[in-house]
Amino acid sequence: MQTVIVANGRDHGYRASSPDVTRSPHTTALLRVGAWSATVFPLVFGAGWLLLGHFFPPFSPADGPEEIARQFLDRRTPIMLGSVAIMVSTMVLAPAGALLVLIVRKAESGVGILTVILGLTVATTMVLTFYTGFSLALATFRAGRGPALIQYASDSAFLQFIGGIPMFWLLWIVVACASLVTRSRENPVIPRWFGYVSLWAAILYIPELLVFFLKQGPFAWDGLVGFWIPAVIFIVYFPLATAVSLGIIRRHFEDTR
Repeated sequence: MQTVIVANGRDHGYRASSPDVTRSPHTTALLRVGAWSATVFPLVFGAGWLLLGHFFPPFSPADGPEEIARQFLDRRTPIMLGSVAIMVSTMVLAPAGALLVLIVRKAESGVGILTVILGLTVATTMVLTFYTGFSLALATFRAGRGPALIQYASDSAFLQFIGGIPMFWLLWIVVACASLVTRSRENPVIPRWFGYVSLWAAILYIPELLVFFLKQGPFAWDGLVGFWIPAVIFIVYFPLATAVSLGIIRRHFEDTR
C-alpha cells in the first residue's frame, strides 16, 4: 500500500515507502529460499536425529541410567555429530520462519498481533531446537561422567523437544487464524485447507504434554501418541509448508504490482 503526500491541496507525487515486500528478482529469490528451507530443515534435523543419533524412536524413558549411559557412550562420535546437526538445523529454520512471518503479515494487511505472536514463536522454536541438540551433546561430551548425569542430560533433551510444545504450538494456531479468520473465503492469502491442516496438527500435538507424567505406553515419549503421531506430522507438515509457501509467493509476492 502506498501513501500519497498532499500539500496545499495538490498531489506532489511523493510517496511513502510501501509496507509490502519489495518485489525484485533478488527479493523473490530470497523468499523462495525461505520456502525451501522449510523442507531442508527436517532433512538436516533428521540427519542428526535419525541417521546419526538413531533416536527414531528415542531411548525408552523406562530405561535405567546404566542402560542410557551405555547407549550414549557406545556411539559417542555419531551422537555428537548428530547433536551438532540438530543445532545447525536452527539456522535453516530461520529463513522459513522469516517467510512465514511475512506471509502472516500479508494476511493481516500489516503488522498485527498474529504477526508479532508468530515472530516470538519462531524465536522460541529455534531456542528449543538448539537446546535439544545441546543437551544431547552434553550427555555425550565426557565419557567419565556418571550414568545418572548422562541420564539427566538425556531426559532434558527428549523432554524439552517432545514435551516442549508450548514453545512452538502457537505457530499452528497463528497460521490457522491467519488462514481462516483474517481474509475472506474468496481471496485468502493462506489456503483455507492449510489452515485446517495446521489446526489439526495443533490438536494432535496436545497429548504430547503427557510425556512428563508417563514412562511407558502410548503416551510416553517413545509411544504411539507421544512420538509416532507427532513424528508423522513433523515429517509431512514442513514439505507441505514449502509447497504452500511457493504458491503464496507466486500469487501474492510476485504477481501483485
